[in-house]
Amino acid sequence: MMTLPCDPLSDLPVVPASRVDQGGSGVDIWWWAHGPDTDWTRISVALVPDERARAASFHFEKDARAFMAGRYLQRSVLSLYTAAPIADLNIVAGLHGKPALAGQSDGIAFNLSNTEGFAAFAISGDAVALGIDVEALTTVIEPETSSLFCSAAESEMLSVLRGQARQSRLLSYWTLKESYLKATGTGLTAAPEQLNIRLDRETNAIRMDKVPSDDDALWHHRLFLAPSGHLIAVSTQSGGEELLFHQRELVHPA
Repeated sequence: MMTLPCDPLSDLPVVPASRVDQGGSGVDIWWWAHGPDTDWTRISVALVPDERARAASFHFEKDARAFMAGRYLQRSVLSLYTAAPIADLNIVAGLHGKPALAGQSDGIAFNLSNTEGFAAFAISGDAVALGIDVEALTTVIEPETSSLFCSAAESEMLSVLRGQARQSRLLSYWTLKESYLKATGTGLTAAPEQLNIRLDRETNAIRMDKVPSDDDALWHHRLFLAPSGHLIAVSTQSGGEELLFHQRELVHPA
């Protein structure tokens, strides 16, 4: 049985300064594994009032911090790529809540995902659509939940797996479908069980088919393992068959 390819995030080339200053093709993945030494007061000050209000609305502090970390990472990276001050970035929610820069009809595509202790942000200057999702490797998906998002072919594949192998495949399915649905802007308003993830044996590339029609042309789906123990899935649609990926850690932002 062939497993889905998952590359160490640290094996990707680091985002060079020239890509930030001048742009470039491909996808840049910025990430931040924040910890207990983070100055959350300073992070909060860097956000806009609406973001601070939303952070304050969370019942659990861990959820508020995950939200703030994600929004801070998003603003920090967008500020680098647009040369606009963090506070001046007008990030709005588009259809189904997909973020976009106000007044931008074309240009950069970006997407954010955050969970407890970790945030990841994908940005591209030439992608038509872009989505990212992150989950801790320790995340447990209950068996009864899989029927809500797995296709018939995926369920058949899972039926022969046990223990950690089954959980790993489930988590891969979940993060990949989330990243794709975020890229298309539909989120879970679409039916994830109508998507089928498979491995192209000739190219060893991850493919995602819509059931019953195939709609995976010019899509790239990748899995990465962060040093912090988080699984990252990226889905992007572009005009080229080859797509370069870079990564960079946001080090000690506060």
